[in-house]
Amino acid sequence: MIPKPQKQTILAMRQQGSSYAEIADVLSISPNTVKSICRRSNIKAAQQGPVCKNCGKPLERTARAKPKTFCSNQCRYAWWNRVRGQRAYRCTCAGCGKEFISYGNPKRKFCGRECYLLSKNGEGLP
Repeated sequence: MIPKPQKQTILAMRQQGSSYAEIADVLSISPNTVKSICRRSNIKAAQQGPVCKNCGKPLERTARAKPKTFCSNQCRYAWWNRVRGQRAYRCTCAGCGKEFISYGNPKRKFCGRECYLLSKNGEGLP
């Protein structure tokens, strides 16, 4: 049984946009308990639009355009420079045998388009 003040805290945090996991961590209870309380009270998280991946600033959506991910080029560069080192994998090219670094994809097989095309066409490297 959850005390009434704790239920009110759960509902208030959920209306402000907090996730079930965030609320559960703050109150030291199960996320499923938080979810149940919110569903019984018919409370949903505040609808938030897309935000910048780097700084969290709200992004404007333009009609007939691809949704933006970053608010500016500076944010895009900062995010990429921060994340790039975390997702660097050393791979060996199946075409030429050279070692190369792949950002984000540990299963990459070729170092570049040339090696891929040569392998695809069944040609060996010169």
